[in-house]
Amino acid sequence: MQRVDKKQRNKDIILNSPNLYKSIILLALPIFLSNLLKSLHSFIDMYFVSNLLDIEAKSSGINAINLSNSPINITISIAAGLMVAGSALIAQYLGAKMRGDAKKTAGMLLVLSLIFGIILNVGLFFLAPVIAKWFDVSSLTETFMVQYLQIRSFEMVPLFLFFAFQASRQSSGDTVTPVLFNIASFIVNVVFTYIFMKFLRLGVAGSAYATLIAQGIILPFFLVMMFKDKKAEVYLDVRDLNFDTRRILKIFSMAWPIAISQSFTSLGFMILNKLIVGFGEQTVSAFSIGNNINMLILMPVMGIGGVLATFVGQNIGAGNEGRARDSVKKSTILSVSIMLIGMVIIIPFRRALGGIFLSDLPEALELSSQYMMFLFLGLPLMAIYQVFMGAYQGSGETKFSLILSIIRLWFLRIPILLFYDKVLGLHYPDVIWYAMVISNFASMMIGLVLYSFCKFKPKINIEKQLEEINV
Repeated sequence: MQRVDKKQRNKDIILNSPNLYKSIILLALPIFLSNLLKSLHSFIDMYFVSNLLDIEAKSSGINAINLSNSPINITISIAAGLMVAGSALIAQYLGAKMRGDAKKTAGMLLVLSLIFGIILNVGLFFLAPVIAKWFDVSSLTETFMVQYLQIRSFEMVPLFLFFAFQASRQSSGDTVTPVLFNIASFIVNVVFTYIFMKFLRLGVAGSAYATLIAQGIILPFFLVMMFKDKKAEVYLDVRDLNFDTRRILKIFSMAWPIAISQSFTSLGFMILNKLIVGFGEQTVSAFSIGNNINMLILMPVMGIGGVLATFVGQNIGAGNEGRARDSVKKSTILSVSIMLIGMVIIIPFRRALGGIFLSDLPEALELSSQYMMFLFLGLPLMAIYQVFMGAYQGSGETKFSLILSIIRLWFLRIPILLFYDKVLGLHYPDVIWYAMVISNFASMMIGLVLYSFCKFKPKINIEKQLEEINV
């Protein structure tokens, strides 16, 4: 009974609670923690590499992990697209009290996640040497990259399946359960990374093995919950896995803009990283550490953007457009306020943060300190960007996510960097920082224009229900 009350409480928070600020924060905190723990996997890898490898291997190890993140993220973008589409559809079905359709959509999401996880596991494994060679880095960095990519390619299946689990939970307002799994995964990663690198001396490969084990160890537990937790808002029966072409096409119709959006973003970062390699490996290290620290600081507003998609989706499904739009407004105010406070607090400590990883690389540390100054000043802009993404995804207007992300990177950031470097001949690291700030500001303005065209209408066929399904 207690679990049922909690389930109803989450629904009331999303659809009826008068204090939207409190409601958004309450449900966003677990998502923030979940995203934070996911990001810390790569952070842990870089931390141990920077502290347990010798100076000669340290820079190559940091760069190998950072450069590997873009191709890994390209594959993960497929899962992210499926998760966002599934979450939006499931949330709208739940808002419309169509739980049976929500369950079947979650079932198809799980099947698609398994299929794509296997395909991308194989693809990333065999393409790893080609990708590493393309970056044209030192031989040691290239060797580390191939090891890291091939080992982590086997992470795709458990990771994709977890995204399907997270979509089914998050769309119903249960943002806590995925966090508990991520905490367990995080602890396992820390322990095994330390053992593999400190005692077994497996180096960069050891950090990759630990991350793989951390993702795989939680797999059987969340799969059991998806089928056996009958008190959850969305749980699966075997019949929910029956291939349903109509539902698959519906998921794809909403997933492909997100998948392409995130794939193009990651591909853009691959090209950006390749351009930055031309500035020297010290600059690559500074860029990677700055971006990772900046990503951690952005986690609270990414959590707000994630829960906003659920608020928007369920309220649209319930026919409450006004509350859906008000959720966007309140989320914007919250996100910008948090980032303004964070900006003031974190700027004085940027050098100390970079020193955690780059204390033995003074040139890279100085460059990272400069870079983070630009990044942190732009945190409020990135807060607004994350809110727009949540609004687009929750409303099902995923094409706007695609448009904004492509413009931000491919029409702004990369061309600006090339213009500074190739046309003006300004071949020094500062041009990278300028390109980032200009593209972030322009993205906020473009996102505002796109939001004005956002339709807060259901993307499902709302059926009149005589009574709410009780299973």
